[in-house]
Amino acid sequence: MVPTSQGTLAVKRFGGRFDAARTRLAAEAHQFAAIAGLAPPVRLTLSGQLTTKINDATYMITDYIDPACPPESTDFAVALAALHVRLEGFRPGSLCTDFLELPSPPALGLERILRRTQDKACREVIGWRLRILADYGLESKTVATTHHSWIHGDARPDNLLTTARTAGRHLFIDFDQVSRFPRPYEVVRGYVASVNPELPAHLLDRTFRSYLGAYHAITPISAADRALMIDLYITVQAAETRTFTTPEGEIRGMHAFAGARHQRLTWIIKHRDLLRRVAEEVRP
Repeated sequence: MVPTSQGTLAVKRFGGRFDAARTRLAAEAHQFAAIAGLAPPVRLTLSGQLTTKINDATYMITDYIDPACPPESTDFAVALAALHVRLEGFRPGSLCTDFLELPSPPALGLERILRRTQDKACREVIGWRLRILADYGLESKTVATTHHSWIHGDARPDNLLTTARTAGRHLFIDFDQVSRFPRPYEVVRGYVASVNPELPAHLLDRTFRSYLGAYHAITPISAADRALMIDLYITVQAAETRTFTTPEGEIRGMHAFAGARHQRLTWIIKHRDLLRRVAEEVRP
């Protein structure tokens, strides 16, 4: 966030791992949402481009309205549903590899790291993840045959700005993980990111039911998608490998994020049966 004499701007600096196609795709998705009032509009460069390069780094600058407090989980669900409806019409000019992908089989990436590292702590975490996939994971063909739609990829309360000047208007930012992927995954991911992982079971039932009901009222989730959404989330989170740091430096270190992932996976597995029941029972 960059304060200026005209107000505060949001400046997005894309990481070095994002090539030109990926940065264009993120900017196109952001601007597509912005046209519908679901993201702050992008400030075009003098040449009419959505992004600009400065000192070998790619940037995107958007207008920004002062934020208020973070949204409640049901407000987030409504905003996410509206964004998903909008993205149904997204037809980007920049196609590239999806950021969200699931290996086939899902354990493939974990097994590859396991073969290449002797770090005891890393091997213990990988073993724990592999057991999760064996007990709860979906098969890759199940994920492949589930309908794929454009999703934000990193939709969570931290990436939703609730503006103060326009009566609770919600604006998404950080579209750099936009992908074609089963939408139920992002629905659950958004909920998990919006609640305290220490939430007791009775409050978990109530808040998840309210969250899904709010989303379902905007864009219904099919019974088939609701039946697999919890195990889909568990599968994707357990199979993910980008947060591992091995002695060989194979993958960038994100220790705090990896710890949070471990905590949330433990929590959602503990309450898996309750969450699955709520998902199957939800009504708008």
